Amino acid sequence: MTNEDHRAGRNGNGSEGDDVSVQSVATSFRILDELSAAGRPLRLTEIANALGETKAKVHRHLTTLRQLGAIEQDGGTERYRLGWKLVQLGEAVAEQFNLREIAAPHLTAIRDETRETALLAVPIGWETQVVSVAENIYARVFISIKPGNRPVPHAAAQGRVVLAFSSPDLVERALTRDLHRPTRHTIVDRDELRQRLVAIRDRLWDTADSEIIEGVNTLSVPILRDGDEIAGVFSIVGLSGNVPAEPDPHQLAVLHRHARALSESLKGTAYDKFAVAAPAPEPARRRGRPRTRHPAGEV
Repeated sequence: MTNEDHRAGRNGNGSEGDDVSVQSVATSFRILDELSAAGRPLRLTEIANALGETKAKVHRHLTTLRQLGAIEQDGGTERYRLGWKLVQLGEAVAEQFNLREIAAPHLTAIRDETRETALLAVPIGWETQVVSVAENIYARVFISIKPGNRPVPHAAAQGRVVLAFSSPDLVERALTRDLHRPTRHTIVDRDELRQRLVAIRDRLWDTADSEIIEGVNTLSVPILRDGDEIAGVFSIVGLSGNVPAEPDPHQLAVLHRHARALSESLKGTAYDKFAVAAPAPEPARRRGRPRTRHPAGEV
């Protein structure tokens, strides 16, 4: 073993050092995920408890991340928050990969073909955030979702689709938290949720009828990249009578067709197991009085 190998803490083939390096990077990313999901500055003890690690180990990583500008520490409260360096990196990523921009024509087409409000959401840790909305322009009453909305992960179709394609570690961290129950229909049984995530990976869709707001449902499908990595979620949201719990074949076909096309452009392959279906005929145009906006909040 050379002096360089010894300093790196590895054996002759480098595998031990590589494993240590991977674990170190993974811990740093877990810290960043925790700070992102919390939505507020956290104390050292809170971070260590959430990660199940010792405070000494977490403090070492926090010190390094702070030196790199990835996190900041408030001198008065000693709490940690995400740093400006991440904003710079995020802007650079956005310039190279603007999912909202390339998804825009698909989102409009989904709205027009289903006659329902269409949403694009992206994963943020184990949560999702709605980043773009094409509001229903055809119905008298429709559901409106504001960009920036973050649905309850375990209770929303978008959230469960993201979890279904997330790492087991991220899933367990999401499900070990307190599972809020917005309505009596909300699934909060952890074993049932785990089984649901397996089903979502296989069928590539999920619904959440009345799980966040009574009488409102969302049908969601994944947008995938580089194989089966989750990049985003296409959804339609509407009254349960218009977006049924058991997906309407036309609505599901529309969502899958556009999600597949976008996924293939991003080198996503999970839709390869499905035969390419011809576009389904459009349903009859709804008629009625001028539409009324119905804000749904977190759906």
